[in-house]
Amino acid sequence: MSTSVFKISNTKESFICPPEQVFLKSDFIYMLTIGGHLARKFDEYQNLMNCLSKLGEKDFFILENFGTYIDDREVPFYAKIPVSSSLSDFNNIVKQFDPIFGLFLYHFFVYGKNDNWGIYLCECPTINIIGCIKEYASEFRKVFNIKGDGFKDLYQFISKEYETVPHLKTRLIDNYQLKF
Repeated sequence: MSTSVFKISNTKESFICPPEQVFLKSDFIYMLTIGGHLARKFDEYQNLMNCLSKLGEKDFFILENFGTYIDDREVPFYAKIPVSSSLSDFNNIVKQFDPIFGLFLYHFFVYGKNDNWGIYLCECPTINIIGCIKEYASEFRKVFNIKGDGFKDLYQFISKEYETVPHLKTRLIDNYQLKF
């Protein structure tokens, strides 16, 4: 369950999540999409699987951020998912963990064996943060239809999410090098 892409804590007390920087790689480009799920539509999921396949992945992994869940489990959710999977397959795997996916505020790391990319599924705010090397950025932009880093399109949403804590919005912008 280890990765060289993310700062993953092994205790609930020391977990890290956005607006703090969850990625380890200082050379990554960061892009945002609206969150709540890895992919919004079947074709978007298929495009992501095609992209991951181009990057040499046969499988990808999803790991729950250890400190973000509210129950008494001692081990975070973890799954290995083939890039040959469909969105239905992915949903069935996730429903084993959370029967009503999206009901609780869970955060997840998504990564592969290739340590030049990763996706953080964040619930507060409900965004996905894609981190990758510069050479992969255009592929992820195509998959998720992202203009630039995606921040301009999500600015109003993120501003509303951080309305009562604007300093956290500033930290998100700084930590992920976002531009309006």
